[in-house]
Amino acid sequence: MPTTVVRVAPTRYRCDGCGNLTRFDVTTSQTTKAFHHYTVGGELEVEEPQLLSLHVDEVVCRWCGHGRSVVEIAAEEHEEPGAPSRVP
Repeated sequence: MPTTVVRVAPTRYRCDGCGNLTRFDVTTSQTTKAFHHYTVGGELEVEEPQLLSLHVDEVVCRWCGHGRSVVEIAAEEHEEPGAPSRVP
């Protein structure tokens, strides 16, 4: 059975406790809507996936093992100087 991935805009995190910027366990809940198309042979194809809602339940730092000091980084904070602007 094919797997369909629904992409969302990435959120960057920083652990103010240990300085980690790269490794986090992120637990999310999401609701999606998709068209399920079954072939005559019974194979499922999932088409037109739509993300209806997404909620971040928990973010845990992989380095220090807790989420007490994890914060979201604003887009302008993690832009590299001189890097081209990102176009959605």
